Amino acid sequence: MRIVLRPSGGRGEYELSGSQQAISASDLYGHEIYYELTPDLIIPARAKALLVQGKPRFRLDYPEGTTHFYRLLSAVLLLPKPIREIRKTHGAILLSNAYSMTSIRVDVVDCRARRVNLRPVDLRIENSQQLIGKIVVADRMERVIRLWDQSTRVDSRLARLVRQHKSAVTASLADHIAVEKTARAIASYLKTKEDILPLAERHLELVDSCCIPSLVEIGSQPHDFGEIDDVSPDAARIARLKEWRRAAVRGSNGRRFRQDVSESYNYKCLFTGQRLPQLDVTESPGVDAAHILPWSTHDIDSPRNGICLSKLCHWAFDEGILRLRFVTESRRYMVEVPANVRQAALPASFDLAYFDRLTGLVPESNLPRDRTKWPSHSYLNELNRLLDGQL
Repeated sequence: MRIVLRPSGGRGEYELSGSQQAISASDLYGHEIYYELTPDLIIPARAKALLVQGKPRFRLDYPEGTTHFYRLLSAVLLLPKPIREIRKTHGAILLSNAYSMTSIRVDVVDCRARRVNLRPVDLRIENSQQLIGKIVVADRMERVIRLWDQSTRVDSRLARLVRQHKSAVTASLADHIAVEKTARAIASYLKTKEDILPLAERHLELVDSCCIPSLVEIGSQPHDFGEIDDVSPDAARIARLKEWRRAAVRGSNGRRFRQDVSESYNYKCLFTGQRLPQLDVTESPGVDAAHILPWSTHDIDSPRNGICLSKLCHWAFDEGILRLRFVTESRRYMVEVPANVRQAALPASFDLAYFDRLTGLVPESNLPRDRTKWPSHSYLNELNRLLDGQL
């Protein structure tokens, strides 16, 4: 499913188009829209998709303190300001007022009565000179979160502006105008009309991030306005977690996290009890540091937000084939195969025998000796609520 910019005489209009499995754009007309930027950062759009003279247009519900999606998203992601009038755009594509967001691919990750959560996946941006590129939202948002985190370690005018940006974005009653103002204040401080994020990263000495390309060039790839997506909301929840887990292992923080978790568990898989350290004849250990909740507001770099798993168990955990729960009554950890996985495995002749042998209570000997590094009960509970569609 996509939010697309349609030419409409002057500036152009945004509309919801396509479908996701059994959910079509028309099913969402009149729903309150929320934008899910990370699994725990959900911003009210204060807008609805409505039929206006037979056309499915985005319309703001509460104009005061609210702005259109393309401007809000650019400000959250610290992109230069886009405009809707693509005929007025020219020059380098990532300059303020020099490009338009012409298509935003979104996942429907939650659809309840009169409310829908849309997760932006990627942005297609272009200008009148047919310069076209794509921005992957999860990658970009991960860099913004690392910038927020770095700003707490620095005392400077720029760091204070970045902290104000975070406060505006994460406020419970998100003020879209405040988000825009703080993003533009950062651009003004940096004296740039170019991409804000890499400049801010360099000023705050985030050397692992500032060299990452901001844009993927996609040439003259045509629009797919009627995109049909077979991904269910359940599968979309798994996909977003995997995206954020992949993003979280990059950079110096990711390397420190991997080392801390692996050493805490003495390179032993929590589920199997196998100890698989790196050998002189291997390039890496046989275990990974797997994130539970992969975003910054949940103490991303703490070993309590990670578990040590073999390569196969890591895959099964990321895919939701194996779940880890904390049993409050016994104060023990439990591994299980969810019912929906069993149901899907049967017609596919998927062999669950190996994973079934891992189910049950986790032996304490598989956990770190230091109890302060055991998996956080609250993080596990929140992860499982998320996977069960309760968040």
